[in-house]
Amino acid sequence: MRPFFNPRLVALIGLFVALGLTYNVAVPLFEAPDERDHVDYADWLAGGNGLPHLAADRGEVGEIWQPPLYYALIGALIAPIDRTGLATIAPLSEDWLAGLSRVAHYHTSAEAFPYRGGASAVHVARGVSTLLGLITILATYAIARRLIPRHALPAAALVALNPQFIFMSAAVNNDNLVIALSSLALWILVILIDEADKAAGRERQVFWFGALGLVWGLAGLTKLTGLTLGLPIGLTLFYLAWRGRSWRPLLVGGVVTGGAMLLICGWWFWRNWQLYGDPLAWKEMLSVTGALVRPELLSWPETLSYAGFLRFSYWAAFGYGVSAPATFYLMTGAIMLLGIVGWVMIAVRRPWRNMPPARFTLLILFVWSLTVFVFLLRWMRQIDATNQGRLLFPAIASLSVLLAVGLAALDGRRLWLARIVTVALGCWAAAMPLLVIVPAYAQPALVDASAIANPAEIRFGDGIRLLGYELPAVAEPDQPLEMALYWETDRALETSYVIALRILDSTGQPVSGIDTLPSGGRYSTKVWEPGRPFRDTYQLPPVAADAAPGRGMLLVTLYPRGEPDMPLPVSAFDVMVGNEALLGAIKLPPIKPMTAEP
Repeated sequence: MRPFFNPRLVALIGLFVALGLTYNVAVPLFEAPDERDHVDYADWLAGGNGLPHLAADRGEVGEIWQPPLYYALIGALIAPIDRTGLATIAPLSEDWLAGLSRVAHYHTSAEAFPYRGGASAVHVARGVSTLLGLITILATYAIARRLIPRHALPAAALVALNPQFIFMSAAVNNDNLVIALSSLALWILVILIDEADKAAGRERQVFWFGALGLVWGLAGLTKLTGLTLGLPIGLTLFYLAWRGRSWRPLLVGGVVTGGAMLLICGWWFWRNWQLYGDPLAWKEMLSVTGALVRPELLSWPETLSYAGFLRFSYWAAFGYGVSAPATFYLMTGAIMLLGIVGWVMIAVRRPWRNMPPARFTLLILFVWSLTVFVFLLRWMRQIDATNQGRLLFPAIASLSVLLAVGLAALDGRRLWLARIVTVALGCWAAAMPLLVIVPAYAQPALVDASAIANPAEIRFGDGIRLLGYELPAVAEPDQPLEMALYWETDRALETSYVIALRILDSTGQPVSGIDTLPSGGRYSTKVWEPGRPFRDTYQLPPVAADAAPGRGMLLVTLYPRGEPDMPLPVSAFDVMVGNEALLGAIKLPPIKPMTAEP
């Protein structure tokens, strides 16, 4: 067998770490799913507060119902770091809560490099998650080496170069630890199965049983998903007993593995039983989850319809609604389809009439993948907004190995397909930060007020100034209208204002318009910095077909979010002009060509 560490594996690890650091920097604080809550839990423990109580501390800690191992690990590492401002550095966006923005938090220059206070603690915690991602990659490689040695590196690459996995490995989330531990548990199961017929392997069984119980217990102490490892573990122990024609592996393995697991995490479930009358604290967990709990379970057909999004979000779904280009999903769909075709070829060529270790290993990988999928469906039936592919990642090692096996059936010994898949995924993973993530959260750059093409001096309310504008000369039929406004504020604002834009035709009727937040919600007025002029661009829908041709005007109003009937007063050159600003002129040609007879 080839050496475990080869230069290409080292290069893959280096690439993953580099990409992890890139995503770490590119994603604004707390824009990864539930990151704010995970950080709060770790900060609570770092502050020496002890384990939270699901009722008494409900308003103080996010993700309070989760087992504590990941948060204890992160808390111990960030405890020595100055966490000043952590609670206020990126407050939750009221615009996002109102459904007007896909940016979940208000972001300011306090998050900028060089990181200070709470920002530095979050980035350190993200770095720990990236190291946990390394464990998952190495475990995937180790599993694949025992099944498809020549394709072990492509199998690891399907994990390391998955943009969604990199994104989550650069975020503070307890999923990262349970993913790593689940992958390690699978690796130990593969060792036990692979060495079932070897004398040396049987001698080391008790050691591996103990290691398996340790990893299982740590997984259960990280997330409830870890407890479901009991299914593949139990099946493996039965297989070892059947293979060796002896009940010893089942009995000894059950006692040692189960005993080690209970020693590690049993106290947590005993604590829940004592405090809440339930080892899982299920009712309290649902109470904490609150509005996300569905009033009644979804039917299975409805659940499966929601599950279609898992295929896309398994590969790329960043933050809250930030997607990759459609061509990326076409590529990943093709990769999965090729893997399925490969498995069909395997089934046709090699009927499964017996169960040698290699085939049982594949069965265990499939069982674990199916277990995670079914439990996720059950969770989706009860909790809203959980149809996320990242929740399949406890099985990412098994899914990637199974996919690599399917691709290997098509590839043979040439590895051309594996190389194409690896290079394509790597290119996309490297491109996502600049192509997708940074633009999704980008704030407008500082501009020179002297360079504004059409300067203006219009004031909305007490502090907001409209410095100028850019309008197209002609509104082309059936084409969206691109325009820009130049804004500045004299003072810090406490309200989020909506910008209402209308194109009026020659009769004064609105024929196009939008109501939008500044920069599409990326730069709320609540975080505008005084004395920082910027350019904001807008795209209005095409002008209505019944617009009167002639000279059109742009009408601008500002109003507090949710209060369109309360527009700000407008003044031009310190003279009050009402609550609307009329700007420039734009030609509205007739939709149908007009001819006139002399």
